[in-house]
Amino acid sequence: MRHRTVERRTASARPVTNLASGWYVALPSAELRRGPRRTTLFGDACVAWRGEDGRAHVQGAICPHAGAALYGGKVVDGALECPFHRWRFDESGACVFVPGRRPPARAAVTSLPTRECSGYVWVWYGNGPPRYEPPDLPDLRARRFPSTRSFRLADPTRATTRRILENTYDPDHLVALHGLTVAGDARITFPAARESADADPEERCDATLTWPSYRGVLGTVSNVFGLNADEFTLRLRGWASCQEIEYFADGRRLYRMVLAVTPIGEHRSIQHISAAVDADGTGILGRLRALVHRAEVQVAARQDLPIFDTLLPGDRHGIYVPGDEAVRRFRRFYQQWVELAQRG
Repeated sequence: MRHRTVERRTASARPVTNLASGWYVALPSAELRRGPRRTTLFGDACVAWRGEDGRAHVQGAICPHAGAALYGGKVVDGALECPFHRWRFDESGACVFVPGRRPPARAAVTSLPTRECSGYVWVWYGNGPPRYEPPDLPDLRARRFPSTRSFRLADPTRATTRRILENTYDPDHLVALHGLTVAGDARITFPAARESADADPEERCDATLTWPSYRGVLGTVSNVFGLNADEFTLRLRGWASCQEIEYFADGRRLYRMVLAVTPIGEHRSIQHISAAVDADGTGILGRLRALVHRAEVQVAARQDLPIFDTLLPGDRHGIYVPGDEAVRRFRRFYQQWVELAQRG
């Protein structure tokens, strides 16, 4: 059902506006096997494929010859072959073979900067070469890792990239939406801003969220499993297009995860979460704790989705309180990367 929903939204995708320059997920690595794979990014049809060396490539999906879809073709001699007239395109997008004649000099498809790490195939959006690398967590890349239990989520939503990412900077919603009743206040702090004459924006908008021990029903359950703590800490490395998050209880890391986005089209996205739960004890109790941590991430993500799908486009509501300052700070940071993406 979810796959059909993604296909319906992909078919009606409109070009994305107000999108920050950065790395976005084209598709999970496990979904790109031997043959070409269709994907829609930024409102455009794209094709992902692997060369003979196994490296992933993402390019425009339409053959410049007669308009056929390249994802219906196959990989031949390290190049992507169009199913219609067998024109072939290499990893740079250049046409390198036409049956019976020399390839036209102007025949090419757009080739996006591509990386593969943390279990995803990533593409760079924006003018110019990539300015940094996507988050690379080896324990998320491997299907099985000795000291962790990993899992992934991929949820279609009508939210924009910025709406998805700014949610992490909103400590008030932890209590209001997710019901994290705690013995005090949730707080968010930022590192000191660097001083620079450089006109370019900072690479990241990092933050640290902290809150005291759980109470109420959640506190009771946490105490039973030995999961409560005097202080919980969420450390965020935040780019304008993705995030790397670590979650600690009294200084002991419980899990780490990558939060990323596939911008299909205007107000059409897929929220990706890839998490690795650290070993938290041995035996049955350790496995139960790992399941509880996994449930924490999954339940919170699924609680956010109905809200994402009903948010008004833009920021027309515009009534802010002091607790919104962290979100507004991220929005200013994000908009700098939007402007960077639009530079010629």
